Amino acid sequence: MKNKKIKLDNLQINVGLDLIAKYRQKKYIVKWSLKRSRIAFLFKVIKKSIGGHYSILYSEGGHYIDGPMGAGKTLLMNIILENMLSSGGFAWQNINEFFYKPVKTFDLDLLFSDGKPLYKLDNVDEKGRRCKALVLDEINATFNRRQNHQKAYNDLFVPLVKMLVTLRNAMSIPRFYLIGQSLLIQDTQLQEVIKYRHFVKCKKRWRYWFFRNQLKVEKVPYKLKIEDFIKVGTDEAGKAVWQKLKGKHIIKVPCWVFNTFNTHAFSELFANLPNYSTKKTGSQT
Repeated sequence: MKNKKIKLDNLQINVGLDLIAKYRQKKYIVKWSLKRSRIAFLFKVIKKSIGGHYSILYSEGGHYIDGPMGAGKTLLMNIILENMLSSGGFAWQNINEFFYKPVKTFDLDLLFSDGKPLYKLDNVDEKGRRCKALVLDEINATFNRRQNHQKAYNDLFVPLVKMLVTLRNAMSIPRFYLIGQSLLIQDTQLQEVIKYRHFVKCKKRWRYWFFRNQLKVEKVPYKLKIEDFIKVGTDEAGKAVWQKLKGKHIIKVPCWVFNTFNTHAFSELFANLPNYSTKKTGSQT
């Protein structure tokens, strides 16, 4: 078979010229078998879509999960990871909050420096599991667009955007999830790499399960409602245009799920700071 080597940005690709010629002459070049039949293909499609209506939550590409404070954004992400990783694989996270599942934590400050990447995230771990997703939580706190003229901001932001754009091809990580409270305070460049948006709301109630098992009185979400949007383009001002999809996802939340992730992971990053009242000042009271 004749091959031709092509270089794209120092990446060498082998192209089978004979194989391309065969595809041009004949629609299917492999002999039919039950394994390659349309019935087998349909079963694979159904399995890939993970239950039909819920498939968009797991679709390959960029996702943005937003909603009011306490609406269940991180809870939804935890449920997605529980379902996604139940069949194998692992995921990456920037905050150490999703435990009891194969999720590895990375530090953005160590991953990039001076606007350049220092490392790349592994797409296969030491156990041979493939990476299925990358999760960036509290993205509004890390990348507020009011800060986009600061060097420290761009030293992380520029290589991050480049990484997300090339995630599927360069690192073979099929999907990423950004979690924040609002797109309005999000840098528009990040909006451009997002394909799906999931707006989360919840209904809460006092859950007896926590009192029975842990003697805690907790009012937590028992049902999540998710409205899905898909990006269809940009307007004249350069802002993303979102089309709302029909229907809503309604997810009932079992109580045990709250014990599979750390609901206070982000706030714990500030736990070791001294209290303001203890700071030394020149004034006396």
